Amino acid sequence: MNTVQIKNVTLGAGSPKIAVPLVAENPDGLQKAISALDGLSFDIMEFRVDFLDIANNADAVLAQTAKVREILPDTPLLFTFRRVAEGGECPCGDDYYFSLIHRAIKSGLVDIIDIELFAGDEKVQAAVQAAKAKGVVALLCNHDFDQTPPKNEITGRLKKMESLGADICKIAVMPQSAADVLTLLDATQEVFQTAKQPIVTMSMGKLGIISRLAGQTFGSAMTFGAAAKASAPGQVGANDLRRILDTLA
Repeated sequence: MNTVQIKNVTLGAGSPKIAVPLVAENPDGLQKAISALDGLSFDIMEFRVDFLDIANNADAVLAQTAKVREILPDTPLLFTFRRVAEGGECPCGDDYYFSLIHRAIKSGLVDIIDIELFAGDEKVQAAVQAAKAKGVVALLCNHDFDQTPPKNEITGRLKKMESLGADICKIAVMPQSAADVLTLLDATQEVFQTAKQPIVTMSMGKLGIISRLAGQTFGSAMTFGAAAKASAPGQVGANDLRRILDTLA
């Protein structure tokens, strides 16, 4: 499997890397959220711009992204606008979604761009190609907040991400039973055997917490830990997560 180098972080080698979501509603809240990062152990910062109350204003979003970049110049920055269909906070049309993604790619401010798999194959592939042309890592993703799809569906989605040119392939699903968590882990282990690019998988909620901790065992290269505010159900505090991962290493 290929590794992906993002500044000083090598994804796909060693213990799973910890990404922490930066979540805020406005510039003041963003400053407080950044201050709350002091003392936290993490590898990648995910800026969840869809939580901003100005998320439908691309100029304002990029201005806030520039501030984050200025404060955290050496931290790998993942730019994420999550659509409502996959658990996001700001309703928007596809035209705005992809326009913002392309502007973020061209801005030179971000290291990784989040692109949703089911936003349309042609537009997704165009965004991936644009990212590669600018040296931005393309993370293709899919989120199911209602259920855990069958194993073959999970593996199929991850493989499709790779076929569309993803540098990182990510899927997050919601378990309704312990068996669902096992389905996700089994799918992860199977895809990991033949994957050319790093994969990131998680089973959400309290029931799926084990999936956030066992990435090195089953093949997931990154996990998400909470800072002041979690961006998805089941996220463990970043420092607690680091201690657990170090114990398992």
